Amino acid sequence: MKGASILIVDDREFDRILYKEYLGEEEYIFNELDDGDQVADFLNNNKVDIMLLDWQMPQMGGMDVLKVLKNDPRYEEMPIIVITGLEDEKVLEEAFTFGSVDFLNKPVRKIELFSRVNSALKLHRAKHQLKKQKDELQELNSIIKQQKTELEKSLELKSELIDLREQQHAKEIDTTHRRLLSFELDSNKISKQISDIKKMYDDAYKTVKLHLDDPEVFQKMKKLDRSISAIQNEQDSHDEFKRLFENIDPNFFKRLTKINPKLTALDLKHCAYIKLNLDNYEISQLLNVEIKSIQMTRYRIRKKLKLQENQSLREFIMLL
Repeated sequence: MKGASILIVDDREFDRILYKEYLGEEEYIFNELDDGDQVADFLNNNKVDIMLLDWQMPQMGGMDVLKVLKNDPRYEEMPIIVITGLEDEKVLEEAFTFGSVDFLNKPVRKIELFSRVNSALKLHRAKHQLKKQKDELQELNSIIKQQKTELEKSLELKSELIDLREQQHAKEIDTTHRRLLSFELDSNKISKQISDIKKMYDDAYKTVKLHLDDPEVFQKMKKLDRSISAIQNEQDSHDEFKRLFENIDPNFFKRLTKINPKLTALDLKHCAYIKLNLDNYEISQLLNVEIKSIQMTRYRIRKKLKLQENQSLREFIMLL
């Protein structure tokens, strides 16, 4: 691996020169030590990618160096190739036990040294890359978890807000529903009172006409008649009812008139009563009419909406 830093630790200068020649000085950056007791200090101040470590040296041998480095987490990933002239399986076992990644016997052959060093560096860099990717994945996973937590909190807050809005909307609809029914009750009550007054007026007019012949009185009575009729026409207007109902369902009347533009104001109001889930009896009480009249109105509305015989008007209105 071109450009890698190699530390050769061997008490024989000839061997150090030989290893550099075998590996090619133009391919690697070489550093040399002639004993193991200098290794720890050197590593503290220099970057080393791989170490070639002689097993037998005067001050500190390869096994002692391995023992020192094994206790330092900074060097646990650094590849170390042990080189020795001893042919003892115990030496091989100890070398691997204390952290060596490979083992070479002296005399070292060029092709074997080059191959072992190159393989060890490739493996080390692959492990380093995997560790880096693992760290990046862990960091990414941490970020994803944090974003997930934030998203869950955000969704929880949005859900709570939606629930509050739905509760508020339901409350507003209920309030509007009550106002609408109250308005209709009051409106129908007033309409009946005006109708009663109009009937009383008509009876009084007939009586006065039979017993009195005074143009000025008749003129005043006709003026009073027009005033009563104007009030009656104004009271019969369904505009306020429509405005209140559209707070509950803004496009209900538009959907109905799209089906049949010839639906009357009374037809539309009756459909609105059904949408408010009022039964025939409640509607009859509200309008102060007989149930038979309500049934006739429904029959007329069914025909205008072109419903089949097996179709329920109430279900149709509820699903509209």
